[in-house]
Amino acid sequence: MRMFRIQMAVALACSGLVVGCASTEQRFCQRADECNILPAGLSADECTDQYTKCTDDLTSSERTDWDKGTSDCLELQSCTNFVNCFQNVPGC
Repeated sequence: MRMFRIQMAVALACSGLVVGCASTEQRFCQRADECNILPAGLSADECTDQYTKCTDDLTSSERTDWDKGTSDCLELQSCTNFVNCFQNVPGC
């Protein structure tokens, strides 16, 4: 019974009620979609798949740099600042 409660807590936390379960790739693609910068016909889910494949190929230090840089950009409020910031993120 205790394991079930733990599993349910994790499921609820990751169901969108709590931000933090989304990957950096997913958060980036959702923001890119909100800012209308995804290429025509590319959904946020497809973008997430592409970026996940790309970041999976990075070395550990490259992945860390990409994740940190992208997370920093995601903190910016305006789409213009977000896009300009992300252009300087190394990696994918």
